[in-house]
Order: sequence, then structure tokens, then C-alpha cells
Amino acid sequence: MRYDQRVPMRDGVTLSADIYLPPDGDGPWPAILQRTPYDNTAALWQNIAIYFARRGYAFVSQDVRGRCDSDGEWVPMVNEGPDGYDTIEWIAEQPWCSGKVGMMGGSYGGLVQWTAAKHRPPHLAAMVSTAAAGRWMEELPFRFGCTMPYWIWWLNLVGGRTLQQGIHDHPEVPDWPAIFTHRPLRDLDKALGRTNTVFHTWLAHDTFDEYWQKPSLIGHFSGIDVPVLHITGWFDGDQWGELHYWHGMVNESPAADRQWLLIGPWDHAGTRTPVQRLGGRDFGQSAVPDLNAIHLRFFDKWLKGIDNGQETDKRVRIFTMNSNEWQEGDVWPPAGTRVVPFYFHSNGRANTLGGDGTLSTEPPSGDEPPDTYTYDPDDPTPSVPDLSGLPFGDYPFDTRWRQRRDDVLVYTSAPFEEDTQITGHPFITLFAASDCSDTDWHVTLCDVLPNGRADELTSGCMRAAYRGGLYAQPSAITPGAVIEYRLELMATSNLFRKGHRLRVTVASANYPASARNPNTNAKPGDDDIWVVAHNTVHHSAMYPSRLEAPVAPLPGPTLPRSEEGV
Repeated sequence: MRYDQRVPMRDGVTLSADIYLPPDGDGPWPAILQRTPYDNTAALWQNIAIYFARRGYAFVSQDVRGRCDSDGEWVPMVNEGPDGYDTIEWIAEQPWCSGKVGMMGGSYGGLVQWTAAKHRPPHLAAMVSTAAAGRWMEELPFRFGCTMPYWIWWLNLVGGRTLQQGIHDHPEVPDWPAIFTHRPLRDLDKALGRTNTVFHTWLAHDTFDEYWQKPSLIGHFSGIDVPVLHITGWFDGDQWGELHYWHGMVNESPAADRQWLLIGPWDHAGTRTPVQRLGGRDFGQSAVPDLNAIHLRFFDKWLKGIDNGQETDKRVRIFTMNSNEWQEGDVWPPAGTRVVPFYFHSNGRANTLGGDGTLSTEPPSGDEPPDTYTYDPDDPTPSVPDLSGLPFGDYPFDTRWRQRRDDVLVYTSAPFEEDTQITGHPFITLFAASDCSDTDWHVTLCDVLPNGRADELTSGCMRAAYRGGLYAQPSAITPGAVIEYRLELMATSNLFRKGHRLRVTVASANYPASARNPNTNAKPGDDDIWVVAHNTVHHSAMYPSRLEAPVAPLPGPTLPRSEEGV
């Protein structure tokens, strides 16, 4: 062990790294680097470091600039590229290193791998990127224009030089439900009790401007020639980022044929520490693989050159929910996947799960009465049934409690006549209007069991003013005008058993997961003044609102159906 080793950066700042060397032999050894803003002495990283050191790797665990024992000023994302490059090259020069350096880590620890790789360090030989953020403005801190109040929690957690873990863990202070529901949004840091300049900087940069283009990998994948194992989960909020990196590497990188993808039934934390049960669903023991062993096999191939057959593994390994089986293939989405449209229908009263909204593969043949609901920012459609669990909680996937609200439109298919697998990124084309100059659209996709339980599988959102896409400037909508929106949902893989039904919901809030839209076309954070919106979803021959579902071929015999919910 070598604690607090000072690693010099090009500007003279030194960063702190703890180095774990193998207990036997004198080296040199290949090295694995993880960089974190969360304190490199955390038990998680100590255990991982010991695991790899005992298996013949030098493991380097580093505090990023301005955090914990590292010098310099902490500004999220700004310095990670040059700092990562300098650290990798410093490691490669050490007498205990063989010259081959890999990287691993999740979330921010995944992001820093990509910002380093963007700078092309010569000795970076492999990466395991887990739940890595980076699809800026379509993932975070805005999601297709929708603001995420959660970020004040994260920015506070890393807001000091040391991790503010005590504030996170205390059951009473701060009062997170009160903070997340505070208005105006721009004052969330004041409601928390600590000014946060980064929070205000992010609110001010609400488009894909130069500030967000700097850390972006768009246009840089062609220069990254590194084998990568990508890991994410169906309920991982940073799935957007990890799949962004996957697609970028597969489509543009010289290492396109050395990319592997692993997706499990996991949330963000589960991508590192998977669990068998989540959201009231039991995914079986196979949902909890040995991720350390998976990392080790990958690094053994690319850092040690061991002939373990890893390079011949199928490129894509995904877990299909409801069958609770892993599937393997060479492409994502699976070969043979086809887009099947499910059109919205109703007699004008799709409100609530007791309404008359339906889904069908038959398009509307003529005029159908549209569906209308009222969105009141003072009574927004909630994202959780109980605010007391904020900022985190294992909430049930079953969202019937929300679908009973009148401000939620519900469209449900007939029972499937045969097992049907939906795997990939669903999209929803929405023809909609509002009597305001802006509003939000929030959509979900659910698996409805024969007993009525409606498990939410994935979701998507868009602020109407940001409908133009990544490079467009936000613009108000014309009140009353029917506009076509195309909403992307997170990827999923679910077997809809015979007798199950498909359900889509539409609302204009998902609060407090997303901030309330005041319906005024105000800048993000400026929700002091708000108005009530009356929003309409059209579904006719002229305006065929629909779900575009990626239907994949069934892989073969599936497990016997579960007794739960059948």
C-alpha cells in the first residue's frame, strides 16, 4: 500500500492517489485506474482495489481535482480530460507498471474515463465503463429540456472538499421533500442552506452550447482506439449516456469490433452492486452476476494478454425481464428487431386507467375525438407515491396509483395472444396541443399483468419549447396548434407474456423527478409565476399518435411463467 501518492498535473497541481500493489513479486504489473469525486478511501473502492491487487494488478485509486486529498479547485467535468491523461501517463512511467493501463468506474467514474480517452493517452489499453454519464442535455442535467431537481442533491453531496455523506444519510435534515418541492427552482440551493454556484451555472446553460460541447464526445469517437466493456441497467438513469458511448464507438471507432455491452435489470446503484429484487419484481438469482469476475476476465485479456477467449464472447449480453433470462448476440438492438406501431384510440375520455383509451396496431381510419386534461403546476402529476422517501427509495414499478389521476391519459392494448418481446428504444410520436406557450410531455410504457398490476418499464419526457432537438434554440409553441413531438424512451427488454397487455400513459408532469413546467415559456428555474394548462392529445388519421415498439424475435424456450401476478 502507498497512500496519498502525489501525481503531478501539467499545470503544477498534484492529485492524491492510493496505490495497491500485488502482495507477491516485484512487478512490473499492468495497472487499473479509477478516479472518483466520492473519496478514494471508501470501503467499496478499497475492497475492489484489494481484489485486483491479489490477482496481479497494480490498482490506483485517485481523488479527482479539488476533492478530498487532491489539490486544486473542484469544478465538475472541467478538468477531467487533461487530468485523466496526465495520471495515466504518470502511472505508465512508474517502475511497478508494465506500461499497460486500464480504467474502470461507474457514474462520474465512468464519465472520467471517456473524457480521458478523448485526449488519447498512449498507454490507455482498456476501459470498463459503467453507467457513465455523458449524453448532455438529453440525459442530464436537462432531459430533452426538462429540468431535474435531483441535481441539487448531487451537487451538494460533492459541494465541499469532503463528501457531504452525513447530510445525505441523516433521516431528518435536510428536509429533502421540502427542498425538491421548493419554488422557484433557481433557489433550491438556498432552500438547502448552501449556495451552489455550479447549480446556477448549469441552469444558465440550458442548451447544448459551448459549455456542454466541451465535455461531449460527439465527433471524437473516431480517435478512440480502445477496447471497452459497457455496463448499464434498464432502470439506470445514466443508461442514456452509456448507450451513447456504445453507439459512438460501434459506429465510429477503430475499435468498433472490440466493444462489449452488458445490460441487466438494474438501477444506477445496481450496475455496480446488483440485487435480485427491485421495484417489487423478483428477477431471479441470475440477475446478480459476479461483476468483479466479469471485470477481471476483460482486463486479463486486454491488459495481461491472457488467452481466455474473451475476445470471442458475444458482443451484446442483455437480461430480458419477465423471462428472467440472459440473451446474447452481436448487435444492439437484437438482429431481426422490427418497429411495430401501436396507435392511440379513444372516444375522447382516455383519462385514468378507468377511461376508454386503447392501443392497437390498426391506425385511425378517420376522425376520433381527442383527449384533453388539465395540468396544474400547483397539483402536478407525481413521480413517487410518497415524498418521504426522497431523494431515493425503492418505489414499486406498479404505477396504478398515478394512473388513477384525471391528469393522466391511459392507453392500453388488448391482451397479447402470444408471448411478445419488446427490446430496444421505444419511441412515442405525439400529436398534441396546449393552450399555453409551453408545457411538458411525460410518457411511460407499462407491462399490465392479468391481475391488473401495471409495472412501468421505461419512460421519456420533453419540454415543448425544446422540441427542435439538440442543436436548436428553445422556442415557444403557438397556443392551440397541433404539433408533432417525437419522444425517446429509455431502452428496455421485457417479455410480454400471453395475456399481458401493453400500456402507454401521457401526462405533463413527473414531479419531483422533473421540475414543474410553469407553462409560461420561462427560462429553466424561473417558475415564480405559473398558469394552468389545458393539454390535448390527438389521435386521428391526420394526427396518428402512436407508440413505436421495437419487437424482437423470441430467443427460444423461456422459463415457466412466474406465479406472481399471473
